[in-house]
Amino acid sequence: ITTSTTTTTTTMTTTTTTATTTMPCVSVGINGLTIPTCATWNQTGITVAGNQNTAAGSNLASHNYPIDIFVDNNYTLFVADGNNNRIVMYYENAASDILVAGTSTGSGSSQFKSTEGCFRRSDGCSDRWRHFKLSNTKIALRFNATTVTANSGSSHLGITRDLHADFNDDIYVTDSDYNRVVMFYQNSSIGVVVAGNNGAGSAANQFSTPYGSFIDQNGTLYVADYGNHRVQMWHAGARSGITVSGITGSYGLSLMHLNYPDAVIVDNNGYIYIADSENNRIMKWTTNYTIGGVCVVGCSTMAGSSPTHLNSPRDIRFDPSGNIYVSDQGNNRIQKFMIELPALSCPINLWNSE
Repeated sequence: ITTSTTTTTTTMTTTTTTATTTMPCVSVGINGLTIPTCATWNQTGITVAGNQNTAAGSNLASHNYPIDIFVDNNYTLFVADGNNNRIVMYYENAASDILVAGTSTGSGSSQFKSTEGCFRRSDGCSDRWRHFKLSNTKIALRFNATTVTANSGSSHLGITRDLHADFNDDIYVTDSDYNRVVMFYQNSSIGVVVAGNNGAGSAANQFSTPYGSFIDQNGTLYVADYGNHRVQMWHAGARSGITVSGITGSYGLSLMHLNYPDAVIVDNNGYIYIADSENNRIMKWTTNYTIGGVCVVGCSTMAGSSPTHLNSPRDIRFDPSGNIYVSDQGNNRIQKFMIELPALSCPINLWNSE
């Protein structure tokens, strides 16, 4: 990681001593955002998908238990609409969404069942019943006891909660039944366990119903260890993880605690953002893991449907400008929280380019 001092103006243009960078940046997620270390976010959310009255629905302007979300470099929003068994897409400022994949519950090539995850790099999506979907062809690849092997000796996936792709388009799947993360090389049905697979527990090499995961561009894996109320960081090739957020086995409302974390993402500074689901808030941890977190949005910790409240947030993403999107599951909506930057100088840490 390299560090530079950046001055942000009202035109959203940042300047370094060696080069000029204009926000929004050209890439998101593991490709590296340029979020200043002193950035904050407006506490009032904007509903960008779902009904304003938070009611569940099945038409193309509604959602029912939205789970995973993704925002691409064109600000296009993808939603894994869980109980509607579909993946839907919103263009920026569009009034309604477009069906991308899924028609009704089932196991056919155009169907999903309890849609859990979606990622854009390889146009793939998944549901919790071990399907991987390729949205450009709507072909389903079912990984079951006859088609999946893993280096632990296990021969199948359990209920999958999340999936992501790295720079090589290798797929990482969070398997909550078997308390592990499994990687599938591009175009391969052979899985390799990269974290966990040591039974349910609270040891450093174990998970208890893992949910969301994130892969940074250094190959470091972050896992929302739902049942242990923590986030674990696994370096590439590691045999155990390091607790970087939360207190193992202890939940609560303090800034040291998490309460059933559902999702995790990491920015270019190495700061960790967590959907703290049962505390109805989004938390941020800096690289000094021992001092606790900072609440980003939903800081009353009370569930609610107002623009300043969340209700069991399930997933979080950045858009190219650094705005935060939240899958506000209990309110059947997607909320957008705008980034706020000070007028004075503010440092930015940049990922090393590859």
